[in-house]
Amino acid sequence: MGKVRGLRARVHQAAVRPAGQAASGPAPPTREAAPTPAAARGVGAKEWAFMNTDVFAGTKIDPSALVQKLDPDTRSVASVRRGENGSSAPLTPMCSLSSGAEARAVLPKKEKLKLRRERWLQKIETIKLAEQKRKAEQRRRATVVVGDLQPLRDALPELLELEAGGRQPRARGEEERARFRELLASPAYRASPLLAIGQQLAQQMQLDGGSQL
Repeated sequence: MGKVRGLRARVHQAAVRPAGQAASGPAPPTREAAPTPAAARGVGAKEWAFMNTDVFAGTKIDPSALVQKLDPDTRSVASVRRGENGSSAPLTPMCSLSSGAEARAVLPKKEKLKLRRERWLQKIETIKLAEQKRKAEQRRRATVVVGDLQPLRDALPELLELEAGGRQPRARGEEERARFRELLASPAYRASPLLAIGQQLAQQMQLDGGSQL
């Protein structure tokens, strides 16, 4: 019993033949049309039509907004310096600065390196000064005070006066408490407390007024 061979579909196109000449082999089987992406994905006809349309169809752009003008009149600082020194040709009207455009300072590479070096030197100098100040403060703290101490002695009476001024309110409070104890122990207070307190306050006010005058 022989083999049963199945028919295989030919995936390549048929050879181009002159008009009127029939193909020797059997005609290739026709392939079914592949489903559209819209049908495969389940997208409706309206959505598929919208996807095929141009997104920017309704966009209106003014052509004047697309025009950009580069300013060739701006010059660098290096060109200005060369013009001032006279090493280059005189400036033409095309090389003059335009009134509307802002002149941007473009420094050459050497100038940039010089400025960067100056900034680094300033930072280094600041660090050195801070370190010197810190070391000097440490030396002053570690140094024993010797020599003329007369300025320190002259300043001591001022400190004593400040301490005496701070002690005055305390002494006055002690006097007030002693006076109040005497008032409580007096027979006038036992006879009429309000009258005794009034008399004591009047006397104290007279004494304070006389001391102020």
